[in-house]
Amino acid sequence: MAQLLPMKQVAEKVGYCESKLYAMIREGHFPPGKKMATGGVRWLDSEVDDWIMRAYAQAPEARLRLA
Repeated sequence: MAQLLPMKQVAEKVGYCESKLYAMIREGHFPPGKKMATGGVRWLDSEVDDWIMRAYAQAPEARLRLA
């Protein structure tokens, strides 16, 4: 079942501070999240997990381990 995560949990999961993630969103390097009808923004945990896997796969040290 999909979970909706607030920015604080997203930042903890990704390992970046919230301001870094907001900058990455503005630059198009992180999913923008979904605006909720009740206010605020939430991220699907599966989208965050996908981003983490793509970022890991693109890291130079990951490519060395996969080779």
